[in-house]
Amino acid sequence: IDCRIFMIHGAAEYMREHEGHFVFTGEVLGQRPMSQHMQALRLIEKECGIEGYLLRPLSAKHLPPTIPERLGWVNRDGLLGISGRSRKEQMTRSDTWGIRDYPQPAGGCCYLADENFARRFHDKRLHTDPERIRREEMILLKVGRHFRLAPGVKIIVARDESENQFLQRFDLPGWRFEALRCGSPITVVEGEPDDNLKMLIASITARYSDRRGEPLVEVAARRDGREEVLLVPPVADQVLEAYRI
Repeated sequence: IDCRIFMIHGAAEYMREHEGHFVFTGEVLGQRPMSQHMQALRLIEKECGIEGYLLRPLSAKHLPPTIPERLGWVNRDGLLGISGRSRKEQMTRSDTWGIRDYPQPAGGCCYLADENFARRFHDKRLHTDPERIRREEMILLKVGRHFRLAPGVKIIVARDESENQFLQRFDLPGWRFEALRCGSPITVVEGEPDDNLKMLIASITARYSDRRGEPLVEVAARRDGREEVLLVPPVADQVLEAYRI
């Protein structure tokens, strides 16, 4: 529940700064058994310093009346009594109100709770000033295979055609690698690799191409309209794993 406390604490600060009267959320009692049971909901409210001022309209009739309800700011009769893991009632009401463009329900969708994403995020913070991390860099942590080749050089290797297309849409500075005359991942480079690292990047790209079983593979390295063609063997798996984030 630490993430919930962090977010609602921020909402509480915003409320105070802008002279708001209360905070409301879309939490549903029992929908997430580890973080939305009654004890957790009470703890979140207490830790954020807004006891009585946190309204949960979707489950209000299962919860004690809040101060906004008791003071008549909010009509409790118009609030709901949803509980449990099913989202059927929310979806039915959305259809009734003509709300159809909403994310599909999902559980456990916090990226920071994903081991791979968390490891990549930790690596990003180790090698980049946190104040200079761009939104695009955070989005890219979700995509592809990530390898740290040197303190200032990291690569992302697409896993399939959809990720190739995703990486192509990003206007990223720096080098891009792709094996020639075969199905190949796009490899994007963060940082400035020297010639030795370029050969390694080409070998990694070859390893994930359709020509991975051949002794030598031609790989194009492109940047700012120029192209270099490197002839390399696909990297050995044991070497590859030493760089994987």
